[in-house]
Amino acid sequence: MKSGRSPYGRWILPSLVMSALVMASACTPVGSDSRTEDGDGSEEAEGLSEVDEFLPALEFDRTGAYQPAEGGSLPRVDIHGPVIVHASEHALTAHDVVNDERLWSVSPVHGEVGSRSVTIAEHGENIVAVGAFGTTKPGAGTTRDTPMREVLAIDLLSGETLWHETTEVEDEFYGRVVGSEGDSVILSSRGALALDIHDGSRLWSDAEVDPRMVGGNGVVVATSEVSDSDLYDIHRLHGLDAETGGRVWETWEEGEHETHSDAAQDEYSAFLDTDPDPGEMVMEHGSLNGYSVNVVQPAGPGRFYVTASNTAKSWDRDARGGTIALFDADTGVADYSINHDPLTSDIPTRDGWGGATCSYDQETSLACWLEDHVVTTLVNIDPEVGESLWYEQFSSDSERRFTEPVSAWHGVLYARVEGEPIILDLEDGSDLVLDPGAAPDLTNGTIAVEIEIEHEDMETDHGILRVFPVTG
Repeated sequence: MKSGRSPYGRWILPSLVMSALVMASACTPVGSDSRTEDGDGSEEAEGLSEVDEFLPALEFDRTGAYQPAEGGSLPRVDIHGPVIVHASEHALTAHDVVNDERLWSVSPVHGEVGSRSVTIAEHGENIVAVGAFGTTKPGAGTTRDTPMREVLAIDLLSGETLWHETTEVEDEFYGRVVGSEGDSVILSSRGALALDIHDGSRLWSDAEVDPRMVGGNGVVVATSEVSDSDLYDIHRLHGLDAETGGRVWETWEEGEHETHSDAAQDEYSAFLDTDPDPGEMVMEHGSLNGYSVNVVQPAGPGRFYVTASNTAKSWDRDARGGTIALFDADTGVADYSINHDPLTSDIPTRDGWGGATCSYDQETSLACWLEDHVVTTLVNIDPEVGESLWYEQFSSDSERRFTEPVSAWHGVLYARVEGEPIILDLEDGSDLVLDPGAAPDLTNGTIAVEIEIEHEDMETDHGILRVFPVTG
């Protein structure tokens, strides 16, 4: 049963059948921002500006879907308007999905691509696709092969290669492009590395932290781990200045309190009773010592969320707790935790919340869910206020059929019921569209990406990736 407040629905309709029939007309197309530039890119920019964007995306054209890979290792992707850019084992490629047209493809210098990643950055009037590859420079004679890091920056509209940085590395490059902020392209590369988006030159680096996300406010959020205790690992969050790499804030620094076992969890449960300054969330107000940080991702302007699992007593099932916490990106202060929400006391405090999946809908909702073979717990959080709005549990004997969430976007949740796609309203969790034709993993209102993972191993995911237009 649902619990928590019952907000007004976005659409007041007499039945779910009527909802499914009229949602196409309620979803008004909105023209995407027009971006033009001098030179050869102007025609491409004009073409992109004419493509409709549907908010939210409720209908999909799966006929003739574009598939960047026929099985095998999945490429890494990002999307902008009608264009998908994917980093595969061979190249960085851009494809106009609406017109089913390849725009450009650029290959790294060396073959044997291992890791790869991509992000699309808007820098002034320019839209730049940045791809990072771990490649291998073949040896000759008695010279061994040399592992390389290759970073490419391509003008999304014209396909012009703006710069191509190649660097020898000591071991195989397993880094990734984290994002961009100002003039900095942030990479995770045995620490944090910032390259100048204009020419690929090195701006700064920090070998002591692992960059997790770019906050959109000039701050890069990073983590660090120090395994110097037989009781727990020390995990910390850091805010770095994206332009200089300087430390803006640090939280969960080491303190003088007892910080392991049940004592750490007791302290953590009480941290909402205070209004700590950065660095004071240590121990007394809540510690990540003995926790493993799983995910750090944006949760709205100036906000981010963290999922973390308690590992202080990995052998003790009752002590395997976890949490989802919200933070202020400007200060590093946490002001909400799903396991200790004073406004909604009956949210299930499941042991595995640290392993939950979350999806920010780019508006006002952070949908988080925890799945196992028995039950799926879904909770909708207001990330700005720091409040759980409602939750529901789906199981074989629940009031509603077992539901598997996929992703959230602009007030809706894409999910599957017994393998069939469905769209739920994030206002209250009710059924919104019963047969949308797809439950995309990623969409921007113009195109949608669906990922079908066949199997996973330690380094790569294998499966099929499909991309198709949004039509309503």
